[in-house]
Amino acid sequence: MDKKYEKFYAYLNDDVTKKHPTVDLVLNLLCSSIEDKIHCRRHFDASEPLFKYNLVSFVGEDTGNILSRFIKVDDRIINYILGIDFIATRIEPYCELTTPQEELDDLILLDTLKTQVENIIQSYLGGKSDFTCILKGSYGAGKKTIAQTICKEWDKKILTLNMETLVNSEDNFKEIISLVFREALLQDTTVYFDNFEILNANDEKNVFYRNILFNNLEEFKVISFIASKEIVEFAGGQNNLFKIEIESPDYNARKELWENILDEEISQKDIISLSNKFKFTPGQMKDAVESGKRFAALEGRQKLTPEDLNQGCKDQSSQKLSSLAKKIKPNYKWKDLILPDDKKEQLNELINYIKNKGIVYQDWGFDKRLSLGKGLNISFSGISGTGKTMAAEVIASKLNLDLYKVDLSMVVSKYIGETEKNLNKIFDAAEESNAILFFDEADALFGKRSEVRDSHDRYANIEISYLLQKLEENEGMVILATNLSQNIDEAFLRRMHFTIEFPFPSEKCRLKIWKTLKPQGAPFSDDIDFNFLAKNFQLAGGNIKNIIVNAAFYAAADSGIINMEHMILSTKREYQKIGKVCSQAEFGDYFKLINKT
Repeated sequence: MDKKYEKFYAYLNDDVTKKHPTVDLVLNLLCSSIEDKIHCRRHFDASEPLFKYNLVSFVGEDTGNILSRFIKVDDRIINYILGIDFIATRIEPYCELTTPQEELDDLILLDTLKTQVENIIQSYLGGKSDFTCILKGSYGAGKKTIAQTICKEWDKKILTLNMETLVNSEDNFKEIISLVFREALLQDTTVYFDNFEILNANDEKNVFYRNILFNNLEEFKVISFIASKEIVEFAGGQNNLFKIEIESPDYNARKELWENILDEEISQKDIISLSNKFKFTPGQMKDAVESGKRFAALEGRQKLTPEDLNQGCKDQSSQKLSSLAKKIKPNYKWKDLILPDDKKEQLNELINYIKNKGIVYQDWGFDKRLSLGKGLNISFSGISGTGKTMAAEVIASKLNLDLYKVDLSMVVSKYIGETEKNLNKIFDAAEESNAILFFDEADALFGKRSEVRDSHDRYANIEISYLLQKLEENEGMVILATNLSQNIDEAFLRRMHFTIEFPFPSEKCRLKIWKTLKPQGAPFSDDIDFNFLAKNFQLAGGNIKNIIVNAAFYAAADSGIINMEHMILSTKREYQKIGKVCSQAEFGDYFKLINKT
């Protein structure tokens, strides 16, 4: 605090270069006898409070003799003595000190959970005694809100430490944790450990880090909150330990929360739809509303619409699935789907299943009769090109949900156990994403179990059994599409809520497909005989789509108008591709055109 003392220290050390106090100088100044010196020397050990809590530190070169070491008071301690309450520079990259604003009356939680919070506030009135509270819940469940509410009632600030940032840094974990607790003592704050689940793995490094943290909890006696998405297990006994599990709100709770959060004129029907489709926490709901308001603002509107809310909800859904599966943007609508009436009715039934899921399971109590399998598992089967992927897109578009197509190359692994790990990640991410999971060519993954002749068969059967288990537990929407339904294990089919066979299109359906796939802006000639094409060429919708697109390219390189000749030439190429013979019986009077090329 005053540079003039450097001269005094140099004088007392009898050396003009020694401008800091040494251990020897301190002992000489403060101890009256050799016995006192020997006794007080222990205070300069690393395990003693002065150094353990970083109140002072050694500076300069280590001469090997502790008496010759220079000592310096920590900058944060100097600031504290001077009444400056900036947090320590060393912990600043990982910490944030905030004053809670959450009032108990404004707490959006289920009644049972709110009662637990009120009991903690009353039991530890004023927060004068220490405790540790483990808050387990998913993102947005209200972990930090609970901590803020408790601290607001006690007029205490919160020092939040981001565990993920600290663990991923190259900083000294033990030192930073000690400084965090020291800061909490200096400022009389609580400590909130965010993203604690990063330490849950039982490898050597994480076990070491956890033990450091738990030991500091015992030693410093600071009110602490540990926030984690997963269960936290303490090593050994811990006094004054609370565990609060914040469960995701069920359908009825979500409805109530949406009604409380939304101050817009949103219909009950739309609230029911949001509650059915998005398994959100209160925090996610708030964020979704704010996101929806931004969409409205971009359109120059003040009023929030159901479409804005849906888009806001999609934005708040986890994006982890993007790294495991390909997101498909639905391009098809209900009118684009050409199927027999019975098949379209089945698709309509499964859409209604999602829309009314909450009413049946929650309002009518069917969830109490089912412990597992509350999701929707769907099987689409039929030869290639009959509309399975298109139907998946139509469902996603109709329900306004994201659709992810699973890339089998990212799932199946030759290493034992890796396929199961990948599948677990996909199903977990799909549930957080509130998205539809689409497995194309599903027979490659959901095939029949075989007789065990060697270890390969045994591990293949284990993978299938694991998939059966995940489908049983799944609470989201999964679509399996296959060209060979007979290759799917019967156990999977038993777990399907809907099994829809996509038939080969009849002549009437083929005619509709030919006409529906014709873009309005494309230049089609009047000489195209769609009736002839539908009657003579028995092709699936996918083949018809290929023919129309290739005919357009023929026309673009020719006259600029798509005519019947382009259609016939494109059909010839499609026949060659799929291994069919171009016969005069099918091509009729146009057979002479295909012989030109």
